[in-house]
Amino acid sequence: MSEHLAWHTEKRRIRDLVPFEHNPRRMTEKQAGDLTRSLEKFNLMSIPVVDLDGRIVSGHQRCRILVALGRGDETIDVRIPNRKLTEEEYLEANLRENKNLGEWDFAELANIDEAMLLEVGFEKDELNTMFDLGGGGGGGGG
Repeated sequence: MSEHLAWHTEKRRIRDLVPFEHNPRRMTEKQAGDLTRSLEKFNLMSIPVVDLDGRIVSGHQRCRILVALGRGDETIDVRIPNRKLTEEEYLEANLRENKNLGEWDFAELANIDEAMLLEVGFEKDELNTMFDLGGGGGGGGG
């Protein structure tokens, strides 16, 4: 049995991080634009996760955009395991970091100003669909 996984934070240069060549996660042009605006305004809020060899487990898109913004030589915080992940662990962690996302609480989301929801990347028809399906009424508080 492998040693129990424990994670810690280290500093790594963005350009030294290695993308997973078979990463199943992709972004649309709109999503990339939304993420770019978020990184420009708030910097890196959620840090990438990498294996001991620097191969990215999660955070591919953030790292790619930071490089495109000319920030590839910056050193950032990353999460690192205490031991090398097996290939099975690596793939499962990659999938879980991208799949294990929550769902929206439509009643709470409806209390947020629509302009803010649109600013962070929701689309008008998406909000209408969510609130119709979620029973939240008009959507976005205004």
